[in-house]
Amino acid sequence: MLVIAHHNISDPEGFWGAAEKVSKNLPENMKLHGVYPAKDSKTGTCLWEAKNAQDVQQFLDKNAGQYATNFCYEVNVEKSMGLPNIRLAEESFS
Repeated sequence: MLVIAHHNISDPEGFWGAAEKVSKNLPENMKLHGVYPAKDSKTGTCLWEAKNAQDVQQFLDKNAGQYATNFCYEVNVEKSMGLPNIRLAEESFS
């Protein structure tokens, strides 16, 4: 499933530094499809693929929770507009 993670960032330098490090060593059950930081780096949105939103939430809280409040939710793919062309790995994350 696709998951949106919205980040309300209290320490932009710490958050984006941590994000760069963890994005190179993600768990096998997660895939990061896109990172969309605000121009001022104080908010951001990321598009993930995972078994569920809770897994992404826990991962982000563990690895970047000291720098941001993260809010994750499942994407309603059927009602979405403008999603990138992503081949979902349903069998990998179920």
